[in-house]
Amino acid sequence: MGRARLRRAFPWLLAALLVAMIAGYYALTEPVTYMQRTAPDSSITRNPYSAAQQWLAQRGQPSERILSAAALFPLPDTRTTLVIDKHRGMLTSNQVNTLLKWVQDGGELVVEARPLPGMLEASDASDSDWQDNDPLLFPLGITVWDSPVPSESAEADPIRELLMALPTFVDSPLQYCLHSDNESLREDCARLACDAPQEPTPLGLHVGDNEPDRRVQLFSDYVIWHDSWDDEEGLAPHLEWPVEVTAYADNDYGSQLVQMSLGSGQISVLTDLSLWSNERLLYFDHAWLLAWLTADEPVWFVRSVAMPPLAQWLWLKAPALGTALLVLLALWLWYRIPRQGPRQQAREESSRDYLQHLHASGYFQWRTGQQAALVEVLRAQAEQQLVRFHHQRDKALTLAAKTLSVSVRELDAALQMKPETRDQLTQQIALLQSLKNCSH
Repeated sequence: MGRARLRRAFPWLLAALLVAMIAGYYALTEPVTYMQRTAPDSSITRNPYSAAQQWLAQRGQPSERILSAAALFPLPDTRTTLVIDKHRGMLTSNQVNTLLKWVQDGGELVVEARPLPGMLEASDASDSDWQDNDPLLFPLGITVWDSPVPSESAEADPIRELLMALPTFVDSPLQYCLHSDNESLREDCARLACDAPQEPTPLGLHVGDNEPDRRVQLFSDYVIWHDSWDDEEGLAPHLEWPVEVTAYADNDYGSQLVQMSLGSGQISVLTDLSLWSNERLLYFDHAWLLAWLTADEPVWFVRSVAMPPLAQWLWLKAPALGTALLVLLALWLWYRIPRQGPRQQAREESSRDYLQHLHASGYFQWRTGQQAALVEVLRAQAEQQLVRFHHQRDKALTLAAKTLSVSVRELDAALQMKPETRDQLTQQIALLQSLKNCSH
């Protein structure tokens, strides 16, 4: 009786044990989340302003990325803000005049300052050097100079110079730091090898009395200079467009942001545009500055406006190749397209009767070695006529040869041989025709 009760209670005990194990598992364990780093999409890595464009799309501002002058010109509506970086190439004088006239009509232009190449000393640079280097900003009186204040990272560090001169440190800096007996040297090694570099001091922007000050961080060692700030010499002769500086932002190095009015439009010049890159858009008030300059209007991020499209560049740089490809294409089409020649009038003598057709057919068979085919039908009819003389072939040949007045050997050869010459063919056909028409 007890054993039967135990057998009935066993499934319930097993179910209770299973529930207790599941409850204990969730009570005594903790879920762990694993993070796996994945590479960003190639469309993001190739576009440094991908994050900025996505953020503008969330605000309802359409944006595009322009990579050629062919796509930039003709220029868009003046409600569109153009953001042009320093890799814009060499604009032609007509393109510069068109762009500045577009600003005069009410366009908004944000430009990254383009410093003179390092191979040219600033003190030795002439007006033509500045004009060739940046034909867009030079007519507005804007030039870019090296910062007069050296950055902290550029200051001479005796520890850095000493360590970088040691081959062991260059090969394995951490190993050298750990094995050194000098505690101060180990700390300096760890600082130089492991600490992050110092960032530039953020730039303060005073927007208004009723609004909080904004801060942005420009990664540049250059300073913007406008000719109107030179009290001694006044306006330089290369200031060709009537502009007025309406705002600027300075730090210890000098001016980093300058705004100018030109007609009904505005030009904003910055020493660096990397504050709107994918890595730095979220820091400080970089996103606010982009929205403040674009004023909720469409934005075009322009890069290398002097670079033509690929097809146009190939045509300009490789005319011989393009011409050769066109010639090959034309020859291929000439070879593949069916062509019809001029119509030829039919001559009257070209029409022939059936006998001429048979003559031509027989000549063709004779010329191609088909002599047997010419007499095959006639030979079969002659054999049928031969059988009527006698059922035995030898007696039939004898009787037929006597009737035709020929020898038995000639008649037998005519029925079996293959003619080799035209005379043999003529004689064979004549003999077979006589045998066929012979009446017994």
